Amino acid sequence: MSQRIHHGPVTDPAAALTAVAEAMSRFGVAADARPGFLATVARAVRDHHPGGRLTLTVGESYLRATVGGGGGADRTATAPIAADGGAGRQDDADGDGTALLDLIIEQHEALGWHRQELEQTNQGVLALHAELAETTERLRHAGEQQRRLLDAERAAHAAAEASRARLAFLAHAGAVLSESLDHEQILGRLRGIVVPRHASAMTAWLAREPGLLEPLPPTAGAERPPPLVEKAFASGRAQHATCAPGDEPAAAGVDTTFDRQQLLAIPLISRGVTLGVLAAEPPEDSFGAEDVVVFGELARLAAAATDNALRYERERDVAEILQRAMLTDLPAAGRLRFTARYLPAEAGLNVGGDWYDAFERPDGDIVAGVGDVTGHGLQAAALMGQLRTTLRAYAVDAGGPGEVLTRMHRMLSHLQPDDLATAVLVQVSPDGLLRWSNAGHPPPLVRAPDGTVTVLEGHDFLLGMPLEGADLREFGIRPEPGSIVLFYTDGLIERRGVPLGDGIDRLSRALGRADGDLDAVADSVLSEMLHDSVREDDTCLLMFRIGPRPEDPRRETENEDAVTDDP
Repeated sequence: MSQRIHHGPVTDPAAALTAVAEAMSRFGVAADARPGFLATVARAVRDHHPGGRLTLTVGESYLRATVGGGGGADRTATAPIAADGGAGRQDDADGDGTALLDLIIEQHEALGWHRQELEQTNQGVLALHAELAETTERLRHAGEQQRRLLDAERAAHAAAEASRARLAFLAHAGAVLSESLDHEQILGRLRGIVVPRHASAMTAWLAREPGLLEPLPPTAGAERPPPLVEKAFASGRAQHATCAPGDEPAAAGVDTTFDRQQLLAIPLISRGVTLGVLAAEPPEDSFGAEDVVVFGELARLAAAATDNALRYERERDVAEILQRAMLTDLPAAGRLRFTARYLPAEAGLNVGGDWYDAFERPDGDIVAGVGDVTGHGLQAAALMGQLRTTLRAYAVDAGGPGEVLTRMHRMLSHLQPDDLATAVLVQVSPDGLLRWSNAGHPPPLVRAPDGTVTVLEGHDFLLGMPLEGADLREFGIRPEPGSIVLFYTDGLIERRGVPLGDGIDRLSRALGRADGDLDAVADSVLSEMLHDSVREDDTCLLMFRIGPRPEDPRRETENEDAVTDDP
């Protein structure tokens, strides 16, 4: 059951709120509900003043305030009261306003406390903002530092990759340049790996004569090298003409000048001798410091390879001249018709050790043979000359080819124990008896008039092997008149990866198919055997045809008794 305890116009808002405060105190509205209830009523009074009316109604468990009139909709607020909230509180209704003052004081104190809490909260928020700002700044600085480190890492990685690429390029260039002993081929290969990726053009100027530089490859209209090339050759220092600005030289030991005609000229120096100048033009932009360093290393590799090639070529030329000088004229008359071929190696320096010889003894026997000294170059050519001279000296009065080679073996073992040689020697009597001895040399071939080819298999150890007191055996046959006997060195039959026996079989077939006179047979054999060869070794061929036997049955019978047919 409810009871109206106040109803009247709101002429004085303060009086109206006082009435509400006194009712809350009188009927025991809970303390925590009073501020919100009073604030709601105050807003309603404000909205309906003037002309509004305030009605307070109390029930068993609530206090209700209704504000209406004043042109707006009624506003109602309700606050809970305790069950015994109205007991003993009638004396508070005297209207002195103490309850309102208490409430205002409470509200003020609460407001002050909330203000203090708000201020502390604001300070905490400001401190939090400051901390967040500081943390954000640290994160931003850390992010920038991380980006710088990442950029530095990327730059270091790119530099390492560039260095690796340059090292790989130089390693490849070194391998390519070291594969040849021909200086023109070396410089041609160098140009092939440089142009157009690393340079738009490159020319090697070589000093053919003192003070005279010639281009390689030859350049039309280039009678004299550019002035920068001549300066590099005369000074022994690299010269770099560039249009790129800069105060520092492109690299240490390089003279830098500024010119619209860009050129890098690096001297080719090996063993203290300037062989020429390597001149390169940049592909697009100017050469940088790293490019200059790379070309300097290329010039060093090219100079070493070119120097080796030139030295080897000179030694090869001298060895070939010496070797050809040692090859004597063949007998021009008699029962044996001779022909010979000597072809120097075209690859490398495998020249100097092959020889052939043929001559007539005082007793009318013909001695012929071929040989090969191990090793190459001038030393092999000199040893070959010694062996050939020794052979002639021993063969003049020796009992046969076995004795001659045995003496040569002992001489070589005693005087030059580190050297070895192969040789096959035959001695043909006027009656047609052919005796031979073979010191580790490829076997001779005999082609009968009907084209049948026989391999003379009998052979022994190499000359110079550590075999004291050993003698080389001697073998003999009597070929038919018209037969062709072929001697050769291993350059004619050897091929990489092919067994030596296959080469001998192939030579036998080539000799059996050859037609014509003796020179035609020799040319045919060489053509068939060497058409697929790169000529990595000397090739020596000696061939003779046996003429008719003499009409002397008594001498023929005596010589037949001396023949040994057991190779």
